[in-house]
Amino acid sequence: MLILNGILPVFIIIGLGYFLKKKKIMDDSIENFINNLAYYLILPCMIFSSIYDAHLINIIGYIKIITGLYIVIALTFFLSLFIFKNQDEKKKRSLVTTSFRTNIAYIGFPIILNFYGQNGLAEIAIITGFIAPFTIILSNAYLSLTSSKKISNENWSSVILKDPLVVTSIIALIFSYYKIWLPKFLLNTINLLSDMGSPLMLLAVGAGLKIIVIKNDKFILAMSSIIKLIIMPFFSFLIFRYLIIIKNSTDFGIAVLTLAFSTALASYVVVKKYDADAEICAAAITFSTVVSIFTISLWTYLLISVIK
Repeated sequence: MLILNGILPVFIIIGLGYFLKKKKIMDDSIENFINNLAYYLILPCMIFSSIYDAHLINIIGYIKIITGLYIVIALTFFLSLFIFKNQDEKKKRSLVTTSFRTNIAYIGFPIILNFYGQNGLAEIAIITGFIAPFTIILSNAYLSLTSSKKISNENWSSVILKDPLVVTSIIALIFSYYKIWLPKFLLNTINLLSDMGSPLMLLAVGAGLKIIVIKNDKFILAMSSIIKLIIMPFFSFLIFRYLIIIKNSTDFGIAVLTLAFSTALASYVVVKKYDADAEICAAAITFSTVVSIFTISLWTYLLISVIK
């Protein structure tokens, strides 16, 4: 019942977003507005609020988790390079990118909040502060270096440094670590904006689903989702269970779930920018989001009900 109560509301709101878009109650302009509002304002407020209140002076406790997740991302990246090596070049570049970029913020934040509360949200926000820059740098560097277009290092590095999640994460980490004081009214404003984040982002996810594009390339889409939703968190499970051992059940659960969510929505923007296959990327995002209903339920069941 705990798993049902924690996960089902998330996907009901995603379904509502899909329904509103399908019935044209939410048109493209509204969807774009919600996405921009979430990405450039609401999500940075959620990240800043969670990290700022997390007393980052105890950052040493997160080093094990962050190190393990870096290893998992690297392993998944090289595995996907091998698995998709025989695909068309543009398609391969898209599939590799969608295999390791994770939708921590839009789907992960609401689920972690439901299961682990504000302390869990603060923990995954801090982790995101280190994971987001790493995945953005890795994906942009890979797509830039393998692109047929001549894209300068300044171009992709500027994309990284201008990304609102990266900028907010860095600022929040500095403010939290050095305990920089902010006036109460400003913190209350940020918190109010943060509170509207989860439902707004989930509606945006639902509105962006494109079920029809899944009909083609079903096999490679399934393989991409298996890598993203099963193999990647399984790597996390093995590493944090046997290599970089985490004994606290909450920390262990969050560490495994961090990379168990569907493909990041921002992957589409990056793939399109660097001249890869945008259509297969959109299909991979949609497919992994739909399938994650079941895989996230499975992982949370294992973490909460089975694994002690």
